[in-house]
Amino acid sequence: MTVHRLKANDFAQLRLGSRPSAGKFRILATGKNALLTTRLQVVTQSEKCMRKTHGFTLIELMIAIGLTGLLLSMAVPALDMFVANARQTGAVNDFIASLHTARSAAVTTNSRVTVCASASGDACGAVAWDRGWIVFVDSDADQAVDADEVIISASAAVDGLAISSGDFGASMSYRPNGRVMNAAINGSIGEFTVCDRRGADHARVLIVDLSGRPRSSRYLIDGSKPSCAS
Repeated sequence: MTVHRLKANDFAQLRLGSRPSAGKFRILATGKNALLTTRLQVVTQSEKCMRKTHGFTLIELMIAIGLTGLLLSMAVPALDMFVANARQTGAVNDFIASLHTARSAAVTTNSRVTVCASASGDACGAVAWDRGWIVFVDSDADQAVDADEVIISASAAVDGLAISSGDFGASMSYRPNGRVMNAAINGSIGEFTVCDRRGADHARVLIVDLSGRPRSSRYLIDGSKPSCAS
């Protein structure tokens, strides 16, 4: 084993945290006659601090930012589609619930019950169905809310959707037998089209069958695809 004796300037270098001139050593003893052995490294305080320091390089940071942007570009359209589907499904379900309520009320009270478009929530109006609708007992079958007639339920406007019907116009009535009467008076079936900004490919159809029960579909009664106004 090779033995070196520390010189005065070596002690000074150790006190300042630098390496001694004899090479890489480990301190085995302190004092005037300290012995050093070769091939063992002196671990200084600055080296310890460097080993504890962690961080990202510029390239790693740029890669992380790029991956984050890529994931966001994939997630945002999916989230937008989810929100649009939820809004459309909620409106269709609300409308179906209103028709079930009207049909049930007509059968149980043995009277005419009308469902009509309404922006105010207390009277029928010449507005689109997506501006809101009401269900009321239509005792005199005039498709208008009179002072002595009771409004059973009211639904508010639906933003971002267009609900239209060529069969029912702005109102429809249920007979006491549970069947519906459309704009043709003798007609007992009809359909509504629910569109949003995505167009006809994502449109929903609400069909009222011969029994008066409503159901949701992707196609019209005749099996064709629905169309939406541009």
